Amino acid sequence: MIRTVRGSFDMITRYNPNKMDERAWLNRMVFLETVAGVPGMIGGMARHLRSLRTLENDHGWIHHLLQEAENERMHLFIFLSMRNPGVFMRLCIAGAQAVFFNMYFFMYLLAPKFSHRFVGYLEEEAVHTYSLCLKAIDEDKLPLWSNMKAPAEAIDYYGLDPETATMRDVILSVRADEAVHRSINHHF
Repeated sequence: MIRTVRGSFDMITRYNPNKMDERAWLNRMVFLETVAGVPGMIGGMARHLRSLRTLENDHGWIHHLLQEAENERMHLFIFLSMRNPGVFMRLCIAGAQAVFFNMYFFMYLLAPKFSHRFVGYLEEEAVHTYSLCLKAIDEDKLPLWSNMKAPAEAIDYYGLDPETATMRDVILSVRADEAVHRSINHHF
């Protein structure tokens, strides 16, 4: 299922990590982070309602899932500080969110364990994508980012050193977050 979703998205967006510049990477990251914030919010909401309905403690799941959604949103705002998408991309984001939100919501109601496994594999794809971006930075294929200072939002959010933090440090931090989301969702 993940291979189909990833393959379709890659084909539609003509994704080729070997030919992407900084603008193309930012477009991809902004789009992906707008979708990535959906599962944590749905999971947290569904667990919250279940806890209220069954009158049982959820043992901290709600907090973790909402924190995941917030973390993905912070990734988005870090990237938005570098690029503000146009009308067409905003429409694509709204459409993708509408489809993914409803699909994931019903999938979560029917099979929460499967849904978490799905997100775990989706996050693994995010780790892979950010790894390819790091590789491109290291190979000087993204010259603007090679020595670019980290955005202020990333410095504040991750507690990076304002004097030495680079865009590479930001991508490393975001990739680490995605790896944590992967592990937590596989655990759930």
